[in-house]
Amino acid sequence: MLTVAALALGALLGLILGVPLGRRVERVAWYADATLARARVTGWLLRDLSGWLLAVAVVVAVVVFVLWALMRPHR
Repeated sequence: MLTVAALALGALLGLILGVPLGRRVERVAWYADATLARARVTGWLLRDLSGWLLAVAVVVAVVVFVLWALMRPHR
C-alpha cells in the first residue's frame, strides 16, 4: 500500500515538477519495497534456521544423555 502511494506521488511530482524528481521518488519507493521484501525473507530464513538449530540441539542432548547412561558403571 505504501509503495503504491509513493509511486502515485512520484508520478504526480513527475508530472507537476518535472520527470527527474518523480523518477527519484519512484526509485526510492521501489528500493524501500525491495528492502522490506529482503527483510521479510531474512526473517523467514532466521526463523527456519533457529527451528533447525533447536531440533539439532535437542537431538544432540538426547544422544549425549543416552551415551552417558550406557557408558556409566552399573552397580
